[in-house]
Amino acid sequence: MSLAMVAAEASHLKQEAWVTSRAAPEPELGLAALQRARLPEATALAESKLRFIGLHAAAKPLLAASVRARTATQRVVWLQRAASAWARPIEEVGACRGGCAHCCHVPVTISSVEADLLGRAAGRVPQPPEHAVQLATLTSEEDVAAAQTLLQAIGTGLPCPFLQGNRCSVYEHRPVACRTLVNLDDDDLLCRHADDGPPASVPYADARMFRALALAAQAGSEFADIRDFFPTKGNE
Repeated sequence: MSLAMVAAEASHLKQEAWVTSRAAPEPELGLAALQRARLPEATALAESKLRFIGLHAAAKPLLAASVRARTATQRVVWLQRAASAWARPIEEVGACRGGCAHCCHVPVTISSVEADLLGRAAGRVPQPPEHAVQLATLTSEEDVAAAQTLLQAIGTGLPCPFLQGNRCSVYEHRPVACRTLVNLDDDDLLCRHADDGPPASVPYADARMFRALALAAQAGSEFADIRDFFPTKGNE
């Protein structure tokens, strides 16, 4: 099935859901409640889209180039290109659009290698992070859980330092984490930040392969939130 057909099917499912909701009006709900109500439909929609989308053929040679690269920087650059190629067909049927910056306010873990690449692109010098994690020090499940909690806490609620006018100012040089974060719903409802409840679950495309490759490609690097490498007045 072509991407056009997948998109048409997704549009049809969305229209059916809209007609159903119009037939049985709901009382006014807060954002968190609306998100909880949407999640089952969004999850089913994401599954229907992914049924016809596999690893983009263009990503495979780029992944191979990343494996062959001799330095961590070269491995990361090739991996970033592969991540973009992998995400391209998924973005065709996803909810992500230019100017939508909800995900630019969530924690984003990057490596010191990616921080150096971002710094060169933006003309900024990355700072030594105060809350860095070294993979070699994580020797138990408890260590991993503590590291994840630490990294997730740093960036919560703060805009990315490279967000300007609701757009990424380093888009062509963005980290792997940003390239592979694709909402497979039809709109941004589940991405919005609710004040009346916890963050919503979002049917993201499965990017675990790229996260694992990114860790393996630069195992000796420090990892920290992007805001820790590039602090601003709002998060120093």
